[in-house]
Amino acid sequence: MEKKERSDSMSGKFLFPDREKIANRNKLEYFISLLEAGAKDRFGDSAEHWDRRAERWEKEKSGGGKGEERVESAVTYLEQKGLLQSNHAVADIGCGPGRFAAVFAKRVDRVVGLDISEKMILHGREYLQKEGVENAALYVRSFQTLDLEKEGWVEAFDLVFSSLTPAVSSAESLVKAMRMSRGWCCTITHLSRRNFLQEQIMREVFGSSVSPQWDGSWFYALFNALFLLGYDPETSYTQRHREVWVRPDEAYAEHLMEQILPGQELTMSNAEKIRGWLLEHQNEEGVVLEVTDASYGRILWDVRKRTARPEYG
Repeated sequence: MEKKERSDSMSGKFLFPDREKIANRNKLEYFISLLEAGAKDRFGDSAEHWDRRAERWEKEKSGGGKGEERVESAVTYLEQKGLLQSNHAVADIGCGPGRFAAVFAKRVDRVVGLDISEKMILHGREYLQKEGVENAALYVRSFQTLDLEKEGWVEAFDLVFSSLTPAVSSAESLVKAMRMSRGWCCTITHLSRRNFLQEQIMREVFGSSVSPQWDGSWFYALFNALFLLGYDPETSYTQRHREVWVRPDEAYAEHLMEQILPGQELTMSNAEKIRGWLLEHQNEEGVVLEVTDASYGRILWDVRKRTARPEYG
């Protein structure tokens, strides 16, 4: 596919070329709106939010290796697809504390990681240094305002990767991610997630149930949008069961509150209620068991291959 064709057909508004049918344009607009609504409802989008998560994740990492199974699963999948070659360049959008970036860098020529959170990047750089990784660079960047031309990142990567991030959650950001790639894009998102500790606290402390954080709609919307755009998105799935013992400190109580209560109920009083419940249920060693079952969906597509779709009624 010629570069000019890619530039003309991948506008920020995600419109089809004129030769394609109005019915498909209407469907595409629906799936894009579903994609954007799902991300808005489920992700925090401020640097401050992700700074707080960074500190929480750092504690969890030191206590039990948060997310390592998910990293290993994704890397195995990408290696099997031949997308982590020694001469490849990889971009990790919403790289967080650098777990994917570090593993990618041990297999490819160079890695660039981007995240809106300064604390995530600081932890990530420390981790890369600890791992002896010298061919990965992490940058504090808002993907929404990122200037690809200024950075020199247009078609600069063989693989553009993102996992559980709000950074690629709109038509414009999806186009931007694809413009970075000269080969492939891969994104990972939740399909479903149950945290049994959160459910028990919500039921016993607040007399209610936890609203599902994920219902697969974001995955569904992205797949259909890409398909209507003419790509051939490949899907795969993975599950994770996680059991971890946590200390019921104030920070953890506030973290749980953010996960289970709406914004208007994020109060000091409710955080104290949650911590009180945790303290009552801690074991003799002063910890509480947190059990999570989650399923994830991966979408992989080649940005160089597009075909015109027929009109779908």
